[in-house]
Amino acid sequence: MTNTFLYIGPGLGVGAIVLLIIILGLIIFSFGYFVWYKITHKRKK
Repeated sequence: MTNTFLYIGPGLGVGAIVLLIIILGLIIFSFGYFVWYKITHKRKK
């Protein structure tokens, strides 16, 4: 097993990658929504 970089425990190789992608997607979405909220509410002043 040389590909142990993305392997977290037994049977969690693909599952851990999918979970990380979902978490990163939520972080990017929330950050983008925060920036969009700030920009749109600055224009209303």
